[in-house]
Order: sequence, then structure tokens, then C-alpha cells
Amino acid sequence: MNGDAICAIATPTGSSALGVIRVSGKNLNSLMDRVFSRTFDDRKASLVNIFDGKDILDQSIIIFYKSPRSYTGEDLIEIICHGNLIVMNSVLNLLIKNGARSANPGEFSERAFFNNKISLAQAEAVADLISASDQKAVKAAQNSLTGKFSKEIISISHDILSIRAEIEAVINFPEDDDVPNINIVNIKTKIDKTLSLFSDVIKNSREGATLNQRKTYAFVGKPNSGKSSLINCLLRKDASIVSNHAGTTRDAIEYELNINDKIVNIIDTAGIHDTDDDVEKEGISRTLKSITDADNVFYIVDDSKGIVDSDKKFIEDHNIKEYVILFNKIDLTGKKPIIDVSSNKNIYVSAKENLGINLIKQVIEEDFSINTVSENTYLARRRHLELLCEGQNHLRKSKQNLGDGNFDFSAEELRLAHVALSSILGQNSTEELLSEIFNSFCIGK
Repeated sequence: MNGDAICAIATPTGSSALGVIRVSGKNLNSLMDRVFSRTFDDRKASLVNIFDGKDILDQSIIIFYKSPRSYTGEDLIEIICHGNLIVMNSVLNLLIKNGARSANPGEFSERAFFNNKISLAQAEAVADLISASDQKAVKAAQNSLTGKFSKEIISISHDILSIRAEIEAVINFPEDDDVPNINIVNIKTKIDKTLSLFSDVIKNSREGATLNQRKTYAFVGKPNSGKSSLINCLLRKDASIVSNHAGTTRDAIEYELNINDKIVNIIDTAGIHDTDDDVEKEGISRTLKSITDADNVFYIVDDSKGIVDSDKKFIEDHNIKEYVILFNKIDLTGKKPIIDVSSNKNIYVSAKENLGINLIKQVIEEDFSINTVSENTYLARRRHLELLCEGQNHLRKSKQNLGDGNFDFSAEELRLAHVALSSILGQNSTEELLSEIFNSFCIGK
């Protein structure tokens, strides 16, 4: 990382009132002179007309953050312009023409990490906060982003280093009068206390790990059972093509559904039936994959026909464990929209009359509201949990070796526990790992 000037649009693609372009580099004074014909005071907003030659591109607000008091730890400029993509691209091209380059995904956060502005766990929290699918996930991501998670890791690391220092002092200086005899009982007590802290962090991290996973619900059934119509009712728009012709949906199509500020994925699948059509066969194959990948399945049945042996066989043959049967078209049978909990939580609905759609949302909401989180929950990733469990295991082995009188082995296990925790913060991370993490970020972050 050489600190050259990088730039990117930091706001989502599309038209909006305002858009933000970010620029970061070790020294941006010369770039500012070339682009804006002036420099800017630290942390003061300036209204500026941006010109490309004689042509005005936009009237924008410029905020300059002087190194090291910026997100990246470098000189940082935020250009707040009108949110027209043509305008923003024109400004971006002007910056590139004058010496900046387009930023790679996650490069701003990567520079913040390498400049010791944030830990790797905090950098990951940035991406997790952006993609958080509900308020609980947002809160948990903020706990990680503000350094709460990192501080817990650092605190445990210090405890481990302190214990290790006691043991290694006896190992390295056994006859030194200034080194007290090792108190095994006292050290075991310290290890137990640290193990307890490990357990608390792991518990809070596990809670957060579940929040980091957006749930997916697959809508499955025979052709013309009303899958697409039900999804359109849920989305309150004509997202899926609906017709009276069976087999209209020939592919698995994924949508986002917002239920009380919780984002879930719903998949409209191809109708399940025997066919010689190669396109339909591929659609059905993708449907089967969607079933495998989904957290829950809504199996749609035409209530006027009822559930038949072929429906039951399909559920059994494909080992569908988590499912709800939606009996659609109750407008033809005269039934009322209800949730029947007597048999696998069946739901009776009508897409045509928009009856019982709220019941589907209720079942989904009940599903994801099962997870309760505490104020100390962190939006942890799988690698964090793996490293935490690894560190805890090494600490347990250290205690065992200590009890057996194997002080050298005990100290080594403490070292490995510390290495595991350091890896969470990015202190022992490989270039491949860092590349994988930051490349998953969006452009401009």
C-alpha cells in the first residue's frame, strides 16, 4: 500500500438528492490544487463550483479531513454533490484525469486497517453494518464497529500474556531470587477467570453470528398453485409474472422482503412437475437447489384440490424438514384465512382476494424473532467464532499441562491462545485472508 490517491462513489447507484465521492491519499494538496484550484481547511465544509476546464460539472460541498484525523488515517476528501450518476461520474473522471485512481472494493477500510485506525474485526463490522438485515443486526454491528468486541479481545489477550509471563519467568529464571516460586493454584484461578470471559464473548458472538445470516424462504409447489401470485401479494407489486397458464415461472427468482425492518429473501420457484422440456427441467433443478439452500419452505397447495400423495411424496423424497403448507385459493372453497397449528402450522390463504397474506408475514416474523440478543451481542463472523473456540481450547490445555507440571507446554498453549485472539484483530493475518475480506466490501468503503 503506497498511499496513492484513490477515489470512488460512496453512495448507491441511482438517482438521489445527494451523492458522495470519497478521495484518500497520503497528501492531497497537489490534487486539490489541480482539481479545485485551491486547498481546504481541516473539517470545514466549503461550497465549491467544480469545473472541468470552462465547463461546470456541479456545485458541491467539499469537506477535507487532514491526516491522521480521518477514517483512513490519510488525507481524505468527501465531495457531496447532486446525486445524478452522470454528474458523479463526471466528477470522478475529473479526479482520475488529475492523478487519482479508482479504488478497489474495500480499499478505504483496508487503508484504515493498515494505518491502525481500526482493527480487522472493526473493518469487517463496517461491511456487516452496511448489509445488516434488521435493527438487531445493526445494533450488534455497531457494537463491533465502535470497538466493543475488539476491546474484549484485547482485554483477554492481556490476561493471557500476564499468566504466560508468570510461567515463563519461572521457566527461564528458575534460580533467580527475584522470581517468586510459581503458585499453581493462583494461576489456575486466573485461567478459570479468563476461561469465563472467553465463554461470555463466545456466547455473545454466537448470538451475533445468527444475526449475520439473512434467512431465505422458498415458495414451492405444482404449476399454477399460485406461488407467483402469493409472492406478488407479499411484495405488494407485480414482481413475478402471473398467468392462468401452468408453468409460467421457469426459473428460481429471488426477491427481498421487508417485514417490520427485517430483510429476508424469498424465492419464487418453477412449478414441480414431470416434463420433457429442457428449459423447464433446468428450472425444476434450480427449484430443488433452492429448497436445499432455504432456511424454510412454503409449500403451496391448491385448496380446491387439497394435498395429495404426490405432494407428501415430494416433501418426503427431498427430506424437507422445515416447511409450512400454504393452502391457496380458499376463495374457491369458502374457508377463512387462518393458521392451523394442529398440523405443522398450515396457513389458509387466497392470493386472488389478498386474504391471509398477513398470516404468512406473521409466521416469518415469528421465525426470525426467536433469536434474542443482549446489549453486548457482537455481529461476529464464522472465523471469529472459530478463533475464539480455538483460543479457549488452548487455554484449557494450558491449565491441564500446568496441573501436570508441564510448564513449557502450558506456556506454549498460552502463546497459541494469544495468537488465535490476535488473528481476530488482524495482527497475524495472511495477505490472502485480508484480500478475501476486503474484496467482499462494496466500492467506496
